[in-house]
Amino acid sequence: MTNTLPYRFLLLPGFDLAALGAASTVLTEAGVTFQTTALSGASVPGDSGVHVAHGGPVPPMEPGDALVVFSGLTLSDMDREGALAALRRARRQGGRIWAVGGGVWLLAQLDLPQGLELSVNPATAAAMDGMRRKPALTDAPFVWTPEIATARAAHVAALMRYDLAIDRASDADAAPLSPADRNAEAARSQLLPLEERYATRHKVVVAGLQIMRANLFRPVSVAALALSLGLSQRQLERLFEKELGDTPGPIYREMRLEAARIEVRQGRRPMQEIAHDFGFTSGSFSKTYLRQFGVTPSSDRRAAIGGAV
Repeated sequence: MTNTLPYRFLLLPGFDLAALGAASTVLTEAGVTFQTTALSGASVPGDSGVHVAHGGPVPPMEPGDALVVFSGLTLSDMDREGALAALRRARRQGGRIWAVGGGVWLLAQLDLPQGLELSVNPATAAAMDGMRRKPALTDAPFVWTPEIATARAAHVAALMRYDLAIDRASDADAAPLSPADRNAEAARSQLLPLEERYATRHKVVVAGLQIMRANLFRPVSVAALALSLGLSQRQLERLFEKELGDTPGPIYREMRLEAARIEVRQGRRPMQEIAHDFGFTSGSFSKTYLRQFGVTPSSDRRAAIGGAV
């Protein structure tokens, strides 16, 4: 796939430097165009005090372009007004607007669509406490819509990967994503990267984990997994136990539950549908979920929708 959607990263003082690096890495590896920009010609200080040079002022937006705001939570009135003007201009020109980390606080000051949820971390949520029109907030790693997207700074790479996957639908050489595949990709994108989630660098184990993650919605059997890796089931189980302390079956189930929990807490789909997609019956899903997280799916959803961030 060749993605043609350019991204413009609007850098504002106090932006998360690690988040900028993560987003840039995802796009560079995918061969996707992006440009860093700012409100003035000066370099911009990040959260760690490092000043970053950029590629000039915000250029005119084309329909489908994304203006991605990286910002801290403390801005001068001039920076705040200048950034809001850039966001409004991008919307008028047909661009998509995104916000990362403290940039979500800035985005929340626009006139946003009714019912839109914003992904925030606790610090950003606290900064919004005094707002007259406080939007709906969620602690989900990111929230994506075709026009507006938000992400916690630590999860901007997941948002980028998800957006690139969604763009496959407009690629003439790729099959469009079905609704089920979109849900699977959303869940997969919001999980921690494998190298952060699992303490192993063993090539065969990592390959097995990659197959599991690629099949969250259509679980493969441990026997089929072993066969695809050129091992017997017992050999694979021993290898996983040595590297990760457990056999593939429980690890795979835990992975699917972690992905399912993201959907449960978002509250957008029926619980029975989520359970079925991740390979559980309705009854087994609730019991397994309770054992894994100490709370039932319905209680977890009520807590998330009730505004716990």
